[in-house]
Amino acid sequence: MTNEELELVGSDKESVRRALANNPDTSAEALEKLSEDESQFVRVRVAAHINTSVETLIKLSTDESGFVKEFVAEHPSTPVEVLIALSDDREIVSWVAGNPNTPIEIINKLSEDRDEFVRISVSVNPSIPDATLKRLSKDTNENVRAAVAKNTRAPISLLAILKHDEHELVREIAEENPSTPK
Repeated sequence: MTNEELELVGSDKESVRRALANNPDTSAEALEKLSEDESQFVRVRVAAHINTSVETLIKLSTDESGFVKEFVAEHPSTPVEVLIALSDDREIVSWVAGNPNTPIEIINKLSEDRDEFVRISVSVNPSIPDATLKRLSKDTNENVRAAVAKNTRAPISLLAILKHDEHELVREIAEENPSTPK
């Protein structure tokens, strides 16, 4: 950690600590210190930062703030075991559902969740298996089908079906998908 970072981490102004946590050049060491900040808004920025270490993400995965844990759940470096643990948290599960590193077994389980927002997150996950995507394309909820239509990994055959969905929103999104033949 640089001397400048050390000084900024210890600032009594939250706005300064937030700016440091938001700076793309902030070191993992400074972010680790900021992960203990009293402000959840500073900790959220740490949880979202690309330089945040796996160790710091693991620590933040048990933060008292659900807001912080949401950003841990979507971070590309969050370890699989943390994603599995967070998938049991009803407040965080939709964020886990959208993380491409979430194990396929969890994605498949969450694709059957009663909460439409969880199924929507699963539907746009780039790691979703084709069979799960196909099943969700028949979901009773049009927002879930629209999310399937938005997924750039959706097979052309599936997009062709969704282009004729009963709901206009689903049809429009299927048309806008870059994978849809023009």
